[in-house]
Amino acid sequence: MAVGAVDESLKIWDDSNYGEGVTLVAPGAKIVRADTSQSNGYAEADGTSDATAYVSATAALIRAKYPDLTAGQVINRLIKSAYLPDDVTKAPDEEYGYGVIRPYASLTRDIPKGPKQGPLAQPSPSTSTNSGTASEDNDSTTQAKKKKKSSSGNILIIAGIAAAVVVIGILFAVLRNRRNGGNGGPGSGGGTPPHGTGYPPQPPTGYQPYPNTPPNQGYPTNQGYPPPPAQSPQHPNPYAQQPPSEDR
Repeated sequence: MAVGAVDESLKIWDDSNYGEGVTLVAPGAKIVRADTSQSNGYAEADGTSDATAYVSATAALIRAKYPDLTAGQVINRLIKSAYLPDDVTKAPDEEYGYGVIRPYASLTRDIPKGPKQGPLAQPSPSTSTNSGTASEDNDSTTQAKKKKKSSSGNILIIAGIAAAVVVIGILFAVLRNRRNGGNGGPGSGGGTPPHGTGYPPQPPTGYQPYPNTPPNQGYPTNQGYPPPPAQSPQHPNPYAQQPPSEDR
């Protein structure tokens, strides 16, 4: 419950709460309360907190006298015993709610218990028609979820099969490459040609003969390589030098 405050004339306090949520109002202006900052231990103050204390105290008194009442039935006694000024024609009012709290009347008046939920309980929106509609909505929602789940499962299965096919293809290509080229097999270009084929041995790619190498060393001379440059006297060919004689 939301509680507002009234002054000593039962008029709404200037700083009270307003709105549709206000349920009851209680004294909240010039209230004497405990204050340890004062020499006598008391002070006068205003506020809806003081009004709330009056309402909760009255609820405690009702529960003490009628322990079999539910919380909703206690609220029913608070509301049915409240006082509304003559100029308030409709309850709940945005300022007064259902009226000003009256503790004595709430304890002594002959007020029926009322429903366990109390007078403020919201009516259940579900009816037979609404229940059927809600059931149909739940069924359609469940079927939609099942379809979505099934579709998601099919997508996952297809994706798994595609991934397996890709992996198998990669493994097959690697194995075939190893069989054909990894051990000098056909097509690798790195094996040794068989003996007796009648072809002269070919130089490796990028081969260039050393300078001053005599022709006919097993490699053809007409490979399109330019003739070796003449050796400069300052830089003799290190491969053409003779080793020193033993008597030197």
